[in-house]
Amino acid sequence: MSGHGRRSAEEILAHIEQHGVQRKDQSFNDDRTSVRRNKRSKKHRMTLDLHGLRSAEAVIRLRSALDRCRENGTQELLVIHGYGLHSDPQEGPVLKQLVADLLDTELRPFHRWYRPAPFKDGGDGATLISIR
Repeated sequence: MSGHGRRSAEEILAHIEQHGVQRKDQSFNDDRTSVRRNKRSKKHRMTLDLHGLRSAEAVIRLRSALDRCRENGTQELLVIHGYGLHSDPQEGPVLKQLVADLLDTELRPFHRWYRPAPFKDGGDGATLISIR
């Protein structure tokens, strides 16, 4: 070490060569980013498949699924009801309409919003619900 506690350029380079360099601010930023990514990826989602059920059974299962989501802290519920291809053409998609009607009335206090699921999750054949 040269005078007054300062290191020469050669000493600094030798130290770096021997011990390497740790970029503390870079690792901190990486950690924060991964935490944010982890929080996003931990978004809990439950799936409920109502295919082939009669309306009365579908209502019971939807109510029960919403209760479980609220108890478990689940943030989203994906309800698969199908496109209604086997429904009476006069009535349209029975289960899809049933789910929407319940969410607009009786189950309104239990969700923030609902909408058709993203294409990868079933599109118009499923409804994505954000749980309160």
